[in-house]
Amino acid sequence: MRFRLVYYTGTYHTRFLTDKIQKRLEARGHTVERTEINADTMPVNTQGYDLIGLGYPIYGFNSPLPFNRYLKKLNFERGQKFFIYKDSGETFAMNNASSRVILRRMKRRGLNFRGEYHFVMPYNIHFPFEDAFVREILKKDAKLVEIMIYNLEKGRVNEIKSNPVYDLAAFFVSVQKMGGAVNSFFYRVDADKCVRCMKCVNECPEKNIRFEKGKIRFSHRCDMCMRCSFYCPAPAIKIGFLEGWKVNGDYRLEELEQDDSPVAPYIGENSTGFYRCFIRTFAAIDEEYARLFPDPS
Repeated sequence: MRFRLVYYTGTYHTRFLTDKIQKRLEARGHTVERTEINADTMPVNTQGYDLIGLGYPIYGFNSPLPFNRYLKKLNFERGQKFFIYKDSGETFAMNNASSRVILRRMKRRGLNFRGEYHFVMPYNIHFPFEDAFVREILKKDAKLVEIMIYNLEKGRVNEIKSNPVYDLAAFFVSVQKMGGAVNSFFYRVDADKCVRCMKCVNECPEKNIRFEKGKIRFSHRCDMCMRCSFYCPAPAIKIGFLEGWKVNGDYRLEELEQDDSPVAPYIGENSTGFYRCFIRTFAAIDEEYARLFPDPS
């Protein structure tokens, strides 16, 4: 089959996930073309593809505003098949509502929904995940990629059920789409720490950061993807009201994925607090993977 993957990425975690999906699809003999969305990405041709994959990171229980804006520009064929792959740092039930705007628009345009899949990726805000936890996440994600491709090849539709309560709650939380513009008035760069690497200026997906008169300056088109503060080598960027939640530093996902040294499961039936949401998620992935790909031994 011929696939087109269209995705938005903040701290490159959705890009990492898209890399894995593309690699496995191509290993299965499929053709894959992809488009990463930035502020200046032109609308791509979506005609003639067997499946369109729409990928995004969940921001505050919603799809990112730049992603939604870009999809409106695309000229899909009526009846065209599409699927969604999304990722977040937690599997709270309210995340089930994150695709509601996309699904509503695609249905209105006559597209054919072929499934939705929620992957876990480590936090780039709130607090950093430990390496052992990230390794476990990547193993579950690898299984979910296989499950997703199996379902797409077999024509099986995986739905993530939301409900009016989740939809309404996610709608009210979506005020964060304005929050980036407001919070950007309070972004600052510590001139004593800044090494003038221009990484934040060159890599901002919204082209929101510029170097002017010897200083890093911010405009007000921020989507709070956290790419600038997450990858700042100093770190010198202060992110306004969210400074207390800032996470800085690359998780080295490729390196952790290839690390096959033994490690005890990070999530188990005795996990507590925030980590409890992963118990059911990881168990469901393991159960479905074992059902579809039984161990011959």
